[in-house]
Amino acid sequence: MGTIGVPSLFCAITGTVLSVSVDMMGYLQKASEWLARFWEQDPYFLVEPIVLQREAEWVITFVVCWLVAALTLGSLGTWRRMMVGLMVIVVLLGFAPTLMLWGILWLPWMYLIALIWTWACALIYGAQHQMPGEVQPENELNMKVETIPFPSKRKAK
Repeated sequence: MGTIGVPSLFCAITGTVLSVSVDMMGYLQKASEWLARFWEQDPYFLVEPIVLQREAEWVITFVVCWLVAALTLGSLGTWRRMMVGLMVIVVLLGFAPTLMLWGILWLPWMYLIALIWTWACALIYGAQHQMPGEVQPENELNMKVETIPFPSKRKAK
């Protein structure tokens, strides 16, 4: 029987390290420039957007990855774990236009890589290990239940 704290932490670390490494190597630069041009054109006209610092994005990525891994490992069964992954992708894709309305340029590439990798790691770990919610109580103990009288200061007559 396992717990979800440490495995979700390790899944979050692997996803975050992968996405931060890809970001630091500059592989996401062209995709980020394309998305920035997309939001600056008709019909959105995002002008002088607020951009988050890279280090803040890394911290946010780690926290969100840890939550996704914990939700995935805490869910019972493969189908529910698959639904967690689908929910994460839908929320992630819907978040960029919402922040654009507030004038914040949010580039989801790093988050997308980190969350998909974290979710896949948690999905594989959950399939290979018995998680706490999947443990069935054992009723094999034949215990005799007796009523024990409550001690009192009065003497019984």
